[in-house]
Amino acid sequence: MKKYLLSSFEEGPTKLFVGGLHGKEGLYTAPILVRLAKEELYSGEAIIVPSIVEDSKYIDILSEEYYRSKEGIDLIRLIEKYKPSFYFELHAYGKQSYSRLTDPEREKRIGVPPFVDLGEGILIGSIAPILRSEFSENDFCMTIEVPNWKSDKVREEILQILRLALSKEKREDVMSELRMRYPTQIKKAEELFRQYYRNRLKPF
Repeated sequence: MKKYLLSSFEEGPTKLFVGGLHGKEGLYTAPILVRLAKEELYSGEAIIVPSIVEDSKYIDILSEEYYRSKEGIDLIRLIEKYKPSFYFELHAYGKQSYSRLTDPEREKRIGVPPFVDLGEGILIGSIAPILRSEFSENDFCMTIEVPNWKSDKVREEILQILRLALSKEKREDVMSELRMRYPTQIKKAEELFRQYYRNRLKPF
């Protein structure tokens, strides 16, 4: 598991960016996160893991079984070691999974809210509830789903979102920028988050 460590001269939050959490997702997340690791504008300390596994049996990250697997244990260890207050998780999905991930009835069907499409199939949402319990209520945690059939232009847009998180010191600064770029979509994502967590946590 390759790691990149970025440390600013100025104090700031610790940030963890991970991809390739199961299956073959790393083929699509690693190139984006390797590029992120070459950025020169960042605050605090950032740990970037382009792919936790290169190729593994697919185990749903929403299930407890995942956190008993080697990749799940490795992920928890990263979180426990670095104690990030910003956490961004990159997954990749195929066309056939779009309707399942964005299904308005997803919470009724499997217990978690649907992802929100920012445009061009870039999906955002919270992280798995099991994993969210590893963080404090003030931590900033987001999942981004990469459409694996899309062009470099889409991957560049995902990189722009991650650059925001890498460069900003405060979660509200990141969210303010996202609200300006994707006003309708972020409003919807925040509403889904608040409904799911019954306002116990602040998005995201």
